[in-house]
Amino acid sequence: MKKVVLFLGSLLVLVALTLPGNIAFAHGDDCECGVTYLQGSERNKAVADTLKLAEFKAVKEELGKVGYSFAGANQVMVVTMPGPNGEIFKIVAVPFVHKNGDIQFAGFTNGIYMGIQPPQE
Repeated sequence: MKKVVLFLGSLLVLVALTLPGNIAFAHGDDCECGVTYLQGSERNKAVADTLKLAEFKAVKEELGKVGYSFAGANQVMVVTMPGPNGEIFKIVAVPFVHKNGDIQFAGFTNGIYMGIQPPQE
């Protein structure tokens, strides 16, 4: 059940981040949705920890084979989101840009690779 909640939470945040108009930002800071965008040293630490993961390196290599390149650490988005049992999930969305301009996000929740959004076809 915990993995399902992690996956659904990651999916929700990543979809919200990729939709036109950026739904999460549309509500402003008072959206009462529980999502907090990390900035500063806390964000930088989460990004650095994610970029060190073997799973990140494997995803980077896999996406590189099909024409995607890592957009850079300054483009990574990090949010926290409350879980159903009071736990806090740290979700890191790592963007990869294709030669043709398409963007894919590799999602990591609490250091666990959750997949690519939108899914590759």
